[in-house]
Amino acid sequence: MRVTKPREGEPIRLVETGKGVRYRAVLDVAPTGGKRRQVTRTFDTIREARAFVDETRTAVIQGAFTAPSKVTMRALADRWLADRQADSEAGGIREVSVNGYRSALHAVLLHIGDEPAQGLSPADVRALLRTLATEGGKWRRGLSHRSIVYALGTLRQVLDHGVEAGLLSRNVAAGVKPPKAKAGDRRTVVVWSAGELATFRGHVDGLPVNVLAADPWLRVGMRLTLCGLRRSEVLGLDWCRVDLTAGTVRVEQGRVKTGRGRATAHGDAKSDDSHRTVPVEVFHAGTATALRELWLAQGRPTSGLVVVDALGTPVDPDVFSRRFRVLSDGAAVPDLGSIHNVRHTIATALHDNGVEPRKAASLLGHKVTTHLAFYVPTSDAGASEAAQVAGGLFTVAQ
Repeated sequence: MRVTKPREGEPIRLVETGKGVRYRAVLDVAPTGGKRRQVTRTFDTIREARAFVDETRTAVIQGAFTAPSKVTMRALADRWLADRQADSEAGGIREVSVNGYRSALHAVLLHIGDEPAQGLSPADVRALLRTLATEGGKWRRGLSHRSIVYALGTLRQVLDHGVEAGLLSRNVAAGVKPPKAKAGDRRTVVVWSAGELATFRGHVDGLPVNVLAADPWLRVGMRLTLCGLRRSEVLGLDWCRVDLTAGTVRVEQGRVKTGRGRATAHGDAKSDDSHRTVPVEVFHAGTATALRELWLAQGRPTSGLVVVDALGTPVDPDVFSRRFRVLSDGAAVPDLGSIHNVRHTIATALHDNGVEPRKAASLLGHKVTTHLAFYVPTSDAGASEAAQVAGGLFTVAQ
């Protein structure tokens, strides 16, 4: 077999191995003025060795060189999650967000967790998205479009961390687009009519004394929900933020589940827009009275959580949602599917009655763009009404 010798001056030499003669490239990859650092690779052919030399030298000049590493995607993800956990402990992000990242990466790492991070390519990421759509995760069921988008976004952050740490030369997921949403991918949002919301409120107000004695928080908790507060905001409301005279509550913090167990955490409100004063008595007359009665029953506290059980224990978020569903059934109103859809009900009612989006968004504690994109649903009835208006306009214009 003919052996091609390296040219004079090439950082390549012939070496005898168990597989025969091979080509070993040894390059200095330290930046100018930096401490000496070498990288060594062995190849079967001189063409492969020369290609490696050219690519490595170019990467060093461009400042994009990364030393070969066997770090797997799972190890890289663990490092990134450890950083996010540290951010959470320092108050930078909520613990529930960290757990959300872990959940989003679960199916991803089932499929590519043992692969070397440096070996991942854009084609591999696209193949992963197809696999998530068909095989999914642990239970071998395809993930929803929303879950796939979230998984891709989280994977991008992990790879960005690898680039920042010098383990990766680029983020191979940066240019990969999520699959297009298909008809039916977006969940149907069920909302109540104004009459159905009033029916639910009346049912809660008419609960028997023995029920309210067992769960004294029910009437206040549900009325605050009907004022557009998120579940976390209701459960995190402190008496020091309640103005019984003005009939308002100030949203400053929330209490959320941190995982699949019963653990919860207090923290700042969801976003800057979430901080707001809600005139609950104006919203639903009688709410200030319900708050005052609960305040007296709890011994006139000046601080502490508003929504606690008869023993003073904070109400579990899942218990709160289950009681909402039971009360909805008792009131014979449609099942909303999620307590969060009360906010969609309010947003839809305000929009249909001509309230400016920025004012409605201020009441609900989110951005105007969020309000229009997610809280104001489209419908066939709305399209028909708009067509009638348009028809009248264009008929007049003839």
